[in-house]
Amino acid sequence: MRYFTSDWHLNEKRIGDFNPFFRPFKSITEQNDTILGNLNETVQPDDELYHLGDVAMDEEGIKLLDRIRCKKRILIVGNYDEDKLDKLTKYFDSLKREMDLKVGDVDCYLNHYPVKGVVDRFNITGHIHSLWKVKPNMVNVGVDAWHFRPVSEKEILFVHNAIVKGYYDANVFVGCNPAKLAGNPAGKS
Repeated sequence: MRYFTSDWHLNEKRIGDFNPFFRPFKSITEQNDTILGNLNETVQPDDELYHLGDVAMDEEGIKLLDRIRCKKRILIVGNYDEDKLDKLTKYFDSLKREMDLKVGDVDCYLNHYPVKGVVDRFNITGHIHSLWKVKPNMVNVGVDAWHFRPVSEKEILFVHNAIVKGYYDANVFVGCNPAKLAGNPAGKS
């Protein structure tokens, strides 16, 4: 099974009363333990993990990656990873800026930034934490949007199917370009 996640920000200090919308934890340890505990509860050693960027805030946060049980890991580099690439290579099989991936029978494009999404594939992205979960041709796999858990490929396909079949209506996509919705729910041109 394949799983997708992003924006762990291990060792993130913007939590609790300072910014409860961002992270509702009482301590940095609780935050780290919740994210990694949920991951290991869900992702098995033979599964694949695609992390769409912003792994950790510092070197101590990176060292916490020793706790991850799954063996195959791919990192799509995020803005908070740029200055830590030399340290992150130890924990990931490959580091990429973007990649194409077939999920089920769906052609997907993975990158950290929603604004870099493409129209000819379904986009799997992160960066925006819990601002939104789905857009007309896109899913955000940030842990803040998914109760601090990774997203399975079955969940990705479920979201894609709901978008393509029109089960998500204009109320779901409030604020989106209406042209993307009218007769073209997946936003394909």
